[in-house]
Amino acid sequence: MPSILELVMGKSQYKIQFGGLSFGEHQFEFEVNNKFFEQFSESEITIANINVGATLIKQNSLMHVLFNFEGVVKLNCDRCVSDYNCHISGHEKLVVKHGNPDESNDEIVVLKEGLEEIDITQYLYEYIELAIPSRRVPCEEDDNDVQCDKETLAKFNELKVEEESEKTDPKWDQLKNIKFNNN
Repeated sequence: MPSILELVMGKSQYKIQFGGLSFGEHQFEFEVNNKFFEQFSESEITIANINVGATLIKQNSLMHVLFNFEGVVKLNCDRCVSDYNCHISGHEKLVVKHGNPDESNDEIVVLKEGLEEIDITQYLYEYIELAIPSRRVPCEEDDNDVQCDKETLAKFNELKVEEESEKTDPKWDQLKNIKFNNN
């Protein structure tokens, strides 16, 4: 039975068909682009070009899928909110076996007996999201030619100065003291 995602988006192109494959290593390649991220409403990524290589190592009772990915995603600078291209890469491993799907955890995916393919869409999404740096200020990186938007930074600094001047107003400090003394 197809998943809701497959019904809405059509058949997923991010599946690894392992039924009928011999034991040993098998190579797969996937391209992750803008269309991929459209299916994830919570994703901040809208523009991407990422190449994913997957090596499936098929054994008797389980399989290992080794992912290597590299590419570019468009993000916003944390400081000035300008768009910039962020280079990402990563290596991940997924263990797959057959059995009771309720036994799946973060390290092992358990598929129902008889299934001969795995949809890796969600795993690719999570791996890429985790590869994005938590702090994104490209103008601070030595090897990057990205410059922060001067107009946005000027406005930010202006608001920051106003906020700091409001904090140092002695009238407000006196009122805060009254509030805390009454408690």
